[in-house]
Amino acid sequence: LRKASAIFLKSTFTLPVYLALVPVVGGVGIASLTELSFSWVAFLNAMGSNTAFSLRAIFSKIAMDKPQGENMGAANLYGVLTIMSFVGLLPFALAVEGPKLAAGWAASIAAGNTAEYLIKTSLVSGLFYYLYNEVAFLCLDNVHPITHAVGNTIKRVVIILASVVVFGTQMTFLNKVGSSLAIFGVLLYSLAKQYFPNKK
Repeated sequence: LRKASAIFLKSTFTLPVYLALVPVVGGVGIASLTELSFSWVAFLNAMGSNTAFSLRAIFSKIAMDKPQGENMGAANLYGVLTIMSFVGLLPFALAVEGPKLAAGWAASIAAGNTAEYLIKTSLVSGLFYYLYNEVAFLCLDNVHPITHAVGNTIKRVVIILASVVVFGTQMTFLNKVGSSLAIFGVLLYSLAKQYFPNKK
């Protein structure tokens, strides 16, 4: 994200700001660690997802800085991107997941769920996910993509802490250490951005 931001946005931070990202990323990694296993498939898919997220943020930020039309704000930009993504990915989704859809639906019905319940919860889940991403785009419209990425990263720690409060989930020692480190890293990042101005 740092290199892509420098190339496409012509904007870079100072070294202390980048160094402050290390405890954020490391802390989230430690907090999320639940088992000492490794899968190259999972790793490569995670890296692909992170790369796509970063590039989307950067190119969206470019589009936000130079809006194409009077009404193409952050919310409408996300709406257009969502429609384009849906049209582009629907054939792949049907090809890969389509054959499993009927079996999954039947298993859900067999587990005691009604068709009405499944449709309602699917629609509500989709609506909330769309609104969550729209709010993320509104935030991106007001901050640098790297700051946006930091917020998205620390979100994982917030989810862990929320699960402790709401569901009573027990935190392991690694969860506690990682969460504390990530929160401390966000503080360092904020202070570093304040005291070390951006490079142009």
